[in-house]
Amino acid sequence: MITQIIPKRIFCCIGISQECIFKCKMCFFWKNKYERTEQEPTLQEWYNFISLLADLGENTVEINLAGGEPLLDERNLKLVDFAAKKGVYTSLSSNGFLINKEMASSIARSGLDVIGISLDGIDENTHDFLRGVQGSYDKIMKGIDHLERHCGHLTIGIQTVISDRNLDEVIRLTEWVNAHRRIRYIVFQAIEHPFNTPLDLEWHNKSEYAFLWPRDTHRVNNVIDELIRLKGSGYKITNPVSQLEIFKAYFADPGKFIKQGKCNVSENYMNINQFGDIFLCLRKESIGNIRTFAPEEFWHSQKVDRIRKEMGKCRDNCHHLVNCCYKEEHPPLLGNEIRQNIGN
Repeated sequence: MITQIIPKRIFCCIGISQECIFKCKMCFFWKNKYERTEQEPTLQEWYNFISLLADLGENTVEINLAGGEPLLDERNLKLVDFAAKKGVYTSLSSNGFLINKEMASSIARSGLDVIGISLDGIDENTHDFLRGVQGSYDKIMKGIDHLERHCGHLTIGIQTVISDRNLDEVIRLTEWVNAHRRIRYIVFQAIEHPFNTPLDLEWHNKSEYAFLWPRDTHRVNNVIDELIRLKGSGYKITNPVSQLEIFKAYFADPGKFIKQGKCNVSENYMNINQFGDIFLCLRKESIGNIRTFAPEEFWHSQKVDRIRKEMGKCRDNCHHLVNCCYKEEHPPLLGNEIRQNIGN
């Protein structure tokens, strides 16, 4: 009965890591002064929640550990280990800076399925500038080597945010990924409203961020058209062609809603913060907490229905809609899309 209410695919993004050692130009998590509090769920409470997701039977569940930088918090790999033993597909997004031999070995033991490493340029100066830490490019390359040596079954991918500062390197970066024997995919995101800053739909026109926004649409279209051509040639690009086409429209007019219909992020997506609060949309109120999570109530309640209706009326091109939760009609989860592209 419950599985008739709950969607067949569930993507759950857990963000218990609120700190970061980078000072990225497009994200300000590094400004957080974070200390754990008693308000946060215990590790056992996180385990209980993951168990409830795993027990949904025929449903496909993917848990993504995000942040901040998730490898700064030892709980994340413990959650991965627990989820993996429950048969839950796990992914983790990292800046790669902390991946040495010991960390790579810990990742291997955890049973993590996919790690996405943020890399924003094939030129170290470009990446180091955008990520705000000198030497970060070199550390990432060494980190990828450690993953290659110690994580035989791990799917390694590259996550790249397209901005004006790295637009001219996007194709070379894609070619480098395609030639790399262990990196299995590259996924692109369009530069969006900087994380951990007050919502401002005109952010791209503000002086402090304007250098990130590509204003030459001809230049943008040429690069994205080449990505589409490379994808058609079998390159390791995870984004569907429709999303790459959407990027062109988005960069031409970020104020124009990218979808023909309504926002459908709420259909199978949940975002959970360090306190265990569950959100369908981070711009809306929480719909509950992992401590009291009950699948049949979560997916079918008056509060959830109301928030879904509010989301359906939204016409903002948010990060989830444009990037990580982009959907056509019924697209696969990130993990499934990766598996389709790499043959796993």
